[in-house]
Amino acid sequence: MATRTTYKISLTHEGKQVDLAVPEGESILSVALDKGLDLPHDCKLGVCMTCPAKLVSGTVDASGSMLSDDVAEKGYTLLCVAVPKSDCQVKTISEDELLDMQLMTSQ
Repeated sequence: MATRTTYKISLTHEGKQVDLAVPEGESILSVALDKGLDLPHDCKLGVCMTCPAKLVSGTVDASGSMLSDDVAEKGYTLLCVAVPKSDCQVKTISEDELLDMQLMTSQ
């Protein structure tokens, strides 16, 4: 039986850092919620923008989100659809910061 890869995610939320072990194929948000973290979220489908974060290092597959490619390329992601592809450092951001970024790039 093949073992699944687990990625080490360092998540900073409201100034506190938490380390999470996220199994391959699972979203950062689902593991964080399972650990009892109180993170903002709503739809869990990548469309409402309630769980924004900035990728400090590492890579995630967030292809299920509604973020534009140029915003995603700048390291912004939605935790509900952010599936790690490597160990990562992630920082939650305000929904306003993400909306501002999305609006600036779509003009």
